[in-house]
Amino acid sequence: MTLLALAAALCLGGQAPKPETVSVGHLGLISDAPFYIGISEGYFAKNGIEVKLERYTSAAQAMAQLANGDINVVGGGISPALFNAFARGFDMKIVAARTREVPGRTISSIMVRSDLKDQIKSYPDLRGRKIALNASGSPHVFIMGRALESAGLMLKDVEIVYMGFPDMRAAFASKAIDAAIVSEPFVAQFEQGNIADAWRRTPDIIKDPPLELAVIIYNTDWAKKNPKAAKDFMTGYLRSVRDFESAAVGGQTRGRVVEILTQFTTVKDSAIYGKMQWPYTDPKGLVAADSISELQDWFMAYGQVKQRVPVEKMIDQQYVEYARQRLAVDPK
Repeated sequence: MTLLALAAALCLGGQAPKPETVSVGHLGLISDAPFYIGISEGYFAKNGIEVKLERYTSAAQAMAQLANGDINVVGGGISPALFNAFARGFDMKIVAARTREVPGRTISSIMVRSDLKDQIKSYPDLRGRKIALNASGSPHVFIMGRALESAGLMLKDVEIVYMGFPDMRAAFASKAIDAAIVSEPFVAQFEQGNIADAWRRTPDIIKDPPLELAVIIYNTDWAKKNPKAAKDFMTGYLRSVRDFESAAVGGQTRGRVVEILTQFTTVKDSAIYGKMQWPYTDPKGLVAADSISELQDWFMAYGQVKQRVPVEKMIDQQYVEYARQRLAVDPK
C-alpha cells in the first residue's frame, strides 16, 4: 500500500482486521506452556489470533469437547480413547508434537516408596506389588506394561489401582501403594517430601523410538472452515515452543517462562521448576509417527483398541510446515 493510500484509509477510519478467536482446551499443566507463552508474549496476537482458554479437569473431558466442536484445539495424550475416536471417524487430526519422553527431559517416572528402595531393585521385584496408575486408558499403562514385559512379566502379575497424582501422595505416605507412575511436578514434590523415589524414568524403559506422550490435536471441521486461523495459530504455537525449549535448557528465556508458568499453571512455587524435569517438545513440531504406531499396536494387543487406523490418516502436518516456513529457520 502506498503512503497516499494508507493515509486515505486512515482518514476513512480504516482499522486492522479483527483477530480470529481460537478456543483452546488446557489443564493448567507445564505441557501446556506454549499456549501460555504465546498469549503472554503476544506471539498469537502478532499472527492475528486471539486465544480463548477453556479450562478442563481431565484430558478426556477436553477431548470430548474437541470432538463435539465446542473447542478448536487441545493437547491430548496418546491413549486408547484417541485411537478409538479416530476409528469412529471423529472430526480431529494430530497436527503437531507436544510432549516426548527423552533422556533428561521426562515428566513420567516409576516411583517406589522410600522405605522399599532396598527391596525393589529390579523389575521382577515388582511382582505382586500394588502399583498406582492415573487412569486405565493412560499412556502410563503402556509404560508400566513395557517395563514388566522386559522382565517376562505382565500387568496381571501386579495389582494395579487407579488414582489421581495428588492422591498418590497420601497413598505412599500410608503405605497403601508400593509403587506408582507419577508425572511432574509430583515426582519432584514426592522426592522432596521423602515419600517416594524416582526409580526408573520413561527413557530407561522405552528408548527406540522415544515415547510420544502427547500431541496437539485440531478439530478438523473448524480447521477446514478457518484454514488461515489454523495456520496462524500454529505459527504462534511453534514460536512459543522455541521459547519453552530455550528455557528448559537454561537459556535466556528461563526466568520469563517460569514467571509465565507460575501465573498459568497449578505450580505456583517457582523453586520447584529448578527441581523437576521439564517436558520435551520437538521445536520443529514434527510428530513421531513410529511411536504412535507402536502405542496403537500395544493397546490393540491388550484389547483396548479394536480397530486399527493407519497412522498417516491420523496426522496432518500441513500447519506445522506452514509455521516452519513462516518462522524461516529451523533450530539445530
